[in-house]
Amino acid sequence: MVNDTMLNITESIGVVKPQSLVSALDPFLLTFLFIIVLVVVVLVFVFRKVAPISHFLYADARVHARTKFMVSDSLLQELTEAKSLNEFRSLLRETSYAEKLESADENLKSFHLALEQSLVESLLELLELSPKKAKPLLGAYLMFFESKILKLFYRARFVGAGVDSDIVFPIGNINNILLKHLLETKTIKDIAIVMDGTIYSQVFKKEYKSLEEFEVTLEQFVFNNFVETIRKTRMYDGIFIIDIMNKKIDIANILALLRFRIRNIEKERQKSLLVYNNSELCLKFNELIGSKDIKEFVNRLKGLPYYDSMVRAYEKYEKDKNLVNFETELFRYFKSFIIENELGHTLGPYPLFSYLIKKELELRNLFVISRGIDAKFDAEKIRELIV
Repeated sequence: MVNDTMLNITESIGVVKPQSLVSALDPFLLTFLFIIVLVVVVLVFVFRKVAPISHFLYADARVHARTKFMVSDSLLQELTEAKSLNEFRSLLRETSYAEKLESADENLKSFHLALEQSLVESLLELLELSPKKAKPLLGAYLMFFESKILKLFYRARFVGAGVDSDIVFPIGNINNILLKHLLETKTIKDIAIVMDGTIYSQVFKKEYKSLEEFEVTLEQFVFNNFVETIRKTRMYDGIFIIDIMNKKIDIANILALLRFRIRNIEKERQKSLLVYNNSELCLKFNELIGSKDIKEFVNRLKGLPYYDSMVRAYEKYEKDKNLVNFETELFRYFKSFIIENELGHTLGPYPLFSYLIKKELELRNLFVISRGIDAKFDAEKIRELIV
C-alpha cells in the first residue's frame, strides 16, 4: 500500500513537474528564438544590401571630393564673358583642365584637344582607384572614347588623308604600340590588319560602303559591349546605369534623325544608320522617319521623356531654323535626369558613372563656350547654348 502510494506520488511528480517547467519556459523560449531569428534576418538583409556597395566606398568618397573641382554654374557664367581663349584658359586655372590647357597653343583645335585629354585622364585615374568590381564597367565606358580615335583614323584613310600625331593619344585598348601602328597605316585594309586580334577585330573585318555605315557599326558594337559587361558582372544598380546609357543613345538617335532629314538621306537608309538599344524610341523609328515635317516629328515623340524638351526646342527652331536648339534642350533634360536620380543612388557604382556623364556634359559646355569665344559671339548667345 505504501509502495503503491509512493509510486503514484513519483509518477505524479514525474509527469506534472516537467510539464509545469515547460509551460513556464515556453514564453521565454519563444521570445528568445524570435529575437534570434529577427537578428539573423536583419543581418542577412544588411549584408545583402551593404556587400555589393562596400567595395565602392573609397571610390565614391574620391568622386565626391572631385566634384568640388568641377566647373560650377557661376564659373560657367564667367567663362561665357571671356574675351579671348587666353582669358578662358586663365579662368579654368583652378580646375582639372588647368595642366593640359597650360601647355596648349592659343587656338581652338589645341584647346579642345587639351580639354578632351583632361577628361580622359580623369577617367583613367578613376579607373585606377576604383575597386576590381567596377573596372569592367569603366573599361567598357572607356571604349566610347576609344571609338572616337578609331573613327578619326577610319575617316582619314577612307578619303586617303593623313592623321596628325598631335591630335591622337593612347587610351584604354589603344595603347602606345597600337597607336603607333595605326599612325603608320595608309589604307582601311591596313587598319583592319592592325586591329586584328583586338576587341574591335570583328568591326574592321567588314567592308563598308560609307563612313556612316562604319561609324554606326562601331557605335553599336561599343554600346552592346557596355550592356553585356554590366549583365555579365551582375553590376549593382546595373539597370539604372544602362538606363542612363539608353537615354544617351536615344538622344543621339533623335539628333541623327533630324540631321538625316535636313541632309535628305533616303528614308529607307536612315534606320540602318541608327544605334538600336531596345528602348521605346526604337519602336517609333518608322513613325519618326515617315514624319512629313519636323513639327510632326516632335509630336510623334509624345509619351516619351524627351517630348517636353523637343517642344521647347521646336519653338526656338521656328525662329532661327537652327538644329542646335534640339541638342541643347535634350542635353539639358539629360543633365537634370542624372542629377535627380543621384539622390536615390548615393553609393555603389552609380555615383562613379554619373560623375563621368556630368564630366562629359561639362566638356560639351566648355567646347561650346570656347567656340563661341573664338567666333566672337556675345555672352548671352553663348549662354543659350550651354546645358
